[in-house]
Amino acid sequence: MAEGQQLMEASGRRHVSRKTVLFASLAGVAIGGPLLGMMGFSFLATLTLLLITSPLLILFSPLIFSAACVVGFAFLGFAVAAAMAIAGMSTVTWVYRSLTGRRAVGYHEGAAGKLVEAGGAGKDWTGYLQQENLMSRAKNLFI
Repeated sequence: MAEGQQLMEASGRRHVSRKTVLFASLAGVAIGGPLLGMMGFSFLATLTLLLITSPLLILFSPLIFSAACVVGFAFLGFAVAAAMAIAGMSTVTWVYRSLTGRRAVGYHEGAAGKLVEAGGAGKDWTGYLQQENLMSRAKNLFI
């Protein structure tokens, strides 16, 4: 221990003994050697499997492509079916609210964004909305 401390503080520089370098090298070889060997083995195994399966992939590629197309079209069909289900449910909800009289027609900007109920005032609103549209167009022309 004292020998290591004396070697470390000689003339302001840090010195490493030959013994430390030898042990560090042996530890590096002991850890890195098996890792390098496993890397070579896995590379060789991967290359062998690639060479064996390449002809099989070329032979069966039309079958694989058609199977992938079938799976893709199946997913596309499920997506379209889900979209149609959402559209159908929203239509049923809209019809139900229309029949029960709880349907919202639109927003009245003057009433701070309150929804206007459709109790029979729908025809009155068409004239008001047309008049508001003409007035906003006229304002935009003069600005």
